[in-house]
Amino acid sequence: MTTSIVVEGKISVDAVLRSKYREVLTIFYDVAKLQRKKNKKREKALKQTLELANSKGVKIEEVDQNWFEKHAIGKTHGGIAAIVSERIYQKIPELLKSKPGIFFYLDGIEDPYNLGYTIRSLYAAGIDGIVMRQRSWLDVEGIIIKSSAGTSELMPIALVEDLETTTNFFKSKNYTIACTSKDEGQSIYQSSLKPPLFIVIGGEKRGINRNFLDKADLQLNIPYKREFVGSLPLNSVAVIIGFEILRQRKDSNEIY
Repeated sequence: MTTSIVVEGKISVDAVLRSKYREVLTIFYDVAKLQRKKNKKREKALKQTLELANSKGVKIEEVDQNWFEKHAIGKTHGGIAAIVSERIYQKIPELLKSKPGIFFYLDGIEDPYNLGYTIRSLYAAGIDGIVMRQRSWLDVEGIIIKSSAGTSELMPIALVEDLETTTNFFKSKNYTIACTSKDEGQSIYQSSLKPPLFIVIGGEKRGINRNFLDKADLQLNIPYKREFVGSLPLNSVAVIIGFEILRQRKDSNEIY
């Protein structure tokens, strides 16, 4: 049986309509809400979304406020939502079909909001794809889509069983394997972060095991201004490295 997911808000609905990774089953909108607000800009934006849905043959239903009170998670849906299918995640070989890129392995994110924020930032930084350990996000996909400002629907994402097998595959494709280390390695600002590159970022609690650290081609750390023994949150580490990669790409005039 196919599981359906509620996605709410114009940004999220627009994203799933443009996504290659899932099917939009039905769109629901509350025209009365727009009429009450008398917001011409919002009405025009909604019309554009509905036209896009029509062009894709998606079913559209007009509903009242009660539908949103029953199905929406919060109050910021703006009078539009969609029922969508489960996401199709990529296989690792599919990620590497195009030119050599930069991919992040994120290990240890449990909070869907943090995952959404991280995906949004890495997408903005131009990262080519994300790899994560296999798990089900079905119950919180709507949260991930919304907190990522829809970018989770555009970012290629692969789910894998284990890190070692995944790393070996990237190595076989001549990727440099990098990992973050709080106490060792070289500053990201003194490292060449160019493709083909596979970056492994461990969670705050477990980190990356010693055996894997020793096998990595490159160990990276983020220098602190003050003496600080703690670790940065995984999403912060990912964002800092992601935008350092963007800076290096711009400085080298790399086309991406």
